Amino acid sequence: MTLPEIRQLKIFIALEETRSFTAAASKNFITQSAVSHSIKSLEKQLDCALIERMGKRITLTPYGEVFLHHAKRVIVELETALTKIETLKRWGYSSIRIGTSDTVCQYIMPKILKEFAKKHPRCEVTIDLGDTPDMLKKLTRGRLDLAIGIHLAPSDNNFIFTPLTDDTLCFVTSPEHDWVSRQTNRGGSLKDVRLISYSAESETMRLITKHFNDNTITFHHPLTLGNMEAIKEMAKQGLGVGIIPPWVAKQEFARGELVAHVISTPPPKRNWGAFSNSGKTFSLPEEDFLTICRTEMSNAIHAGRQLEAL
Repeated sequence: MTLPEIRQLKIFIALEETRSFTAAASKNFITQSAVSHSIKSLEKQLDCALIERMGKRITLTPYGEVFLHHAKRVIVELETALTKIETLKRWGYSSIRIGTSDTVCQYIMPKILKEFAKKHPRCEVTIDLGDTPDMLKKLTRGRLDLAIGIHLAPSDNNFIFTPLTDDTLCFVTSPEHDWVSRQTNRGGSLKDVRLISYSAESETMRLITKHFNDNTITFHHPLTLGNMEAIKEMAKQGLGVGIIPPWVAKQEFARGELVAHVISTPPPKRNWGAFSNSGKTFSLPEEDFLTICRTEMSNAIHAGRQLEAL
């Protein structure tokens, strides 16, 4: 099968967006008959109907829906490539667009960027913050090259997940909390405990909820905050029991401001990695960036586990 031309893809996408042969023609600066000829040629080439006409209405067939999804991704990838090539020609440097969480950006990303700049001083890195679900939406729309996040949901064929490292979660309290002064047997109930956790829509909160349900631990829905620093501060002030990864509280553990408590054995575990669009080939800067991410994230998490155990 001969591959369709880029011109045909753009005409088809315009027709779907406008649902009008006249508007699609205007958008592509061609005649209406040229749009009609392009669509018929495309359907003949693919040996299937892509659109249906119902009076003045135009709808996509199931074949058309599938083709539209991939046609849009092709155009986005080409536009991204052209932008990067122009940037490289004009300024002599490349760029990477990274999406990640506020937590990774605050605690680990500075070291990652410092090491990356040593290897690729002429590569510009832009960072977009958000939880994993938000990052995946931006990845789909072509606004990111890589999304560093947590893998929890079933595999999605639209993305490739490149594992980087894993971490665990623990409870944290102030040193004055009852759990520290006496060996409290929590059993299977946390009904009387005010839990404080990360963003309600995050993969971390989904993991916590699933872990408690799987282990038949009863609990009230936690107070959710969008920042790990806020969770730690609430716990330090005795306002509840925080749920955090140990590596974000290294300093607080060392200073005795927070005390770590085991959630369960084994504890809830998060799998960190890089999401990319299916079929993507990593550039050399992207490969180096992921290698540095893997090293720096693993180092930070290992250090947090050591302090938690003290």
